[in-house]
Amino acid sequence: MNALPDNPVSRPSILVVEDFRLLRTSVVQWLQYRFPGCVVHGVETGEQALEHVRNARPDVVLMDIDLPGIGGLEATARIKAESPDTKIAMLTTYDTPQHRSAATLAGAEGYVPKHDMERQLESTVEGLLRARAGRRP
Repeated sequence: MNALPDNPVSRPSILVVEDFRLLRTSVVQWLQYRFPGCVVHGVETGEQALEHVRNARPDVVLMDIDLPGIGGLEATARIKAESPDTKIAMLTTYDTPQHRSAATLAGAEGYVPKHDMERQLESTVEGLLRARAGRRP
């Protein structure tokens, strides 16, 4: 995978990290429809997410918590350590205060329970894209 140029006028990018293929594909397609100015990719593991972030530096990552191998919370912490300007929201079935707290501690700026995606996902992604755009050089 080639690194994208560090160009402030390049299209914003979103990475979806979800091990369930059908959901990952659906979220990627929905994001492509709702955010046509963005480049949207999907991967299935925390390891693939880390590689993608190293190579492509996405603006926003939507991260599942329960992933094979490196879990979503650990992947989030590693991404934030390597790419602090990347905005991350957890997209997960877990909706407990403990999971929300752990996500915040790992560096996530957003949290969307999968059961509430229809109501929260679009506004969360919009907010993260705006926040990320404000930090571009």
